[in-house]
Amino acid sequence: MSDLELPTVITAIASATTEGFIASTLFAQGWNVVFRAIDIDSLENFIHHNSERAETAMLIFAPDLSGVTRERIDAITLRVKQVVGFSETPSEDSYLGEMHRLPKSDTDLVSLVRGFVRAPMLRQSTQMQNKKRKAHVLAIGSAGSNTGCTTLAINIAMELSVLEKSTLLIDANFRAPSIAALLALRNVKSEAGWRTIAPMLSIAEITQDQVTSVQALMESATDSFDRIIIDLGSISGLSNRLTDRRWTSTVTTWTCDLGDELMVVARPDVLGFHRLEQVSALIETTSIRSGLSFTLNMRSPGRKGTDEEVRFLAITTPLRPLNVRFIARDSRAVHLAESQKSTLIEANDRSNLRKSIAKMASEIEH
Repeated sequence: MSDLELPTVITAIASATTEGFIASTLFAQGWNVVFRAIDIDSLENFIHHNSERAETAMLIFAPDLSGVTRERIDAITLRVKQVVGFSETPSEDSYLGEMHRLPKSDTDLVSLVRGFVRAPMLRQSTQMQNKKRKAHVLAIGSAGSNTGCTTLAINIAMELSVLEKSTLLIDANFRAPSIAALLALRNVKSEAGWRTIAPMLSIAEITQDQVTSVQALMESATDSFDRIIIDLGSISGLSNRLTDRRWTSTVTTWTCDLGDELMVVARPDVLGFHRLEQVSALIETTSIRSGLSFTLNMRSPGRKGTDEEVRFLAITTPLRPLNVRFIARDSRAVHLAESQKSTLIEANDRSNLRKSIAKMASEIEH
């Protein structure tokens, strides 16, 4: 299975209801269900005569499959990519190997199966889903380029810290990490965990060398901070990124499965709306556990801005987001902050842009 290929699936489940739920849910995500076995003999026969297809497939089975035994499952395991067992009573069916409780919802099923594709992250992700944590996690992703996604991430984090919420700002924009440069920070990459840069505000940057420790970092961070803001950069190709195993997809996957809110930011021009439509179409067919919101940045003044809002709402409302936000264009405030390598509150705390972001932060704070 290539890094970008969606998984192929074989189901081996006697219950028509359970099998239909699993197969239809995965099919709706674009995953290819290549065979649906009704007993162990038909499963073994398919694998024997379709060895090349089986080698790249994930087998999902249940203990109600006629003729199933541990020995036969172990033999099949050597001939397929992965084997996943789902059961209503995992402990009682453990004689068949490691069994997992059957998810109750489409989103939980997709999230869990994505975890198997990205193994060995599955068990850690499952533990975090069931664990109470301190932090509220907001990930900010860009629908296209030059949307102001990083500016929002930096300043929302700063405003939260001013509200006396201990906040961690994470730069996970693998294509173009820029938070350290915009704030004139050095040696962020060499820091273990995170680095404190202001009262109640810390920063971390995820690099390829650190990606294997993302799960441990997030477990520690969600227990240590009140709020976590993650700059994802562009989220184009979201559905592929949630199932591929490249290091650049690790944080995006974590936030979609375990974050509290994914904020998609767009800009109000022809290309900006085009990119937003593309991302929205992907999200519509992709199950994510995180809540979803949209922000139109750099809204124009007057009637033109009103028209931009109408078009923005037409694209985003069908996805039933938690929030839809609008931020007016304020190039002067942005340029001043960038020239001073500072946040908006430090450069000009009376600017309209700073006030808009402070309002957003107050909503997140509560």
